Amino acid sequence: LSAEEKQELETKKSKLIGMLQEVDRRYRQYYDQMQVVISSFDAVAGVGAATPYTALALQAMSRYFRCLKDAITGQISLVCKSLGEEDISKQITTKSPTSRLRFIDQQIRQQRAFQQLGMLNQHAWRPQRGLPERSVSILRAWLFEHFLHPYPKDADKMMLARQTGLTRSQVSNWFINA
Repeated sequence: LSAEEKQELETKKSKLIGMLQEVDRRYRQYYDQMQVVISSFDAVAGVGAATPYTALALQAMSRYFRCLKDAITGQISLVCKSLGEEDISKQITTKSPTSRLRFIDQQIRQQRAFQQLGMLNQHAWRPQRGLPERSVSILRAWLFEHFLHPYPKDADKMMLARQTGLTRSQVSNWFINA
């Protein structure tokens, strides 16, 4: 390699390392923002309420960041090989905070597996009792809004059934027992 080509490869390598650091920084920023969203959601809707909505987003974005990081690391490896240097991409990735990507991916997969296992065990020995909490809160809200005439008409029952995801008879029974 000529001195000019070597200099060009060194410049490319330093730019790639800079890009890798930027990806790390952006991932940390994204992850921190997601934690704020999860905390806010949990504060309003209850602990753990955000998990069904945010787990998939976290997993997908972690995978995207991981793919981007792997592509940049691959380019660094090629440049190092062209320069005849030892592959420093492994050293960079172990020091870099995006090693959290694999850890978070593993945690999300593990959490999902435990949830599925927990659900299977729960259904095996005892079915869920009562109506879903979200449905009950909608029915309670309607009841408090209409406290002067607390039993809904047929049109109201149909509307409530659509909103809650329950059947019309479940809505009727809830108001009978309320």
